[in-house]
Amino acid sequence: GTLLHADDVVIAAGAYSAGLVSTSLGEFCPLDTERGYHVAFQPGSEQRLSRAVTDPSLGWIATPMAGGLRVAGKVELGGVHAPASPARWSQIERETRAVIEGVGARVPASDWMGFRPTMPDSLPVIGRSRKLPCVFFAFGHQHVGWTLGGITGQLIAELVLGRQPSVDLAPYQLDRFRMW
Repeated sequence: GTLLHADDVVIAAGAYSAGLVSTSLGEFCPLDTERGYHVAFQPGSEQRLSRAVTDPSLGWIATPMAGGLRVAGKVELGGVHAPASPARWSQIERETRAVIEGVGARVPASDWMGFRPTMPDSLPVIGRSRKLPCVFFAFGHQHVGWTLGGITGQLIAELVLGRQPSVDLAPYQLDRFRMW
């Protein structure tokens, strides 16, 4: 490995952040992962829809993409080490066929599962480590990591530069889960 020297460190490792925080810093971090599944259907299937649609009761979103239809969703808490549940991909396929007529063949090689880093109260962790003030946290954004990435980056930059954050970060401190 390579040894790097830094004045400040930001832990922004998504679903893998808990291991770094708990193991490396010894701070309690109850992060879990909402595992979401992705299924793709063959080219031409995207023509069945003119825009993304969702059925909240089924827990997925179907999105026409260049080269096929993407259906993604479902939620299960399972951590980062448990294997994917193949039954979820089959479930999404069955439900898609029941709701959207004329969908082409599923492309199993495109099946994948992703991790959505989630805190018990659904708020991200943004702030400074209690034990090591040169370590900053930026994780736990659930389904909206891409959406909140910009503002989180701005807030972390403000902290690292010693500026007053433009948002009150008290609700986002990891200490909110501290039991002692």
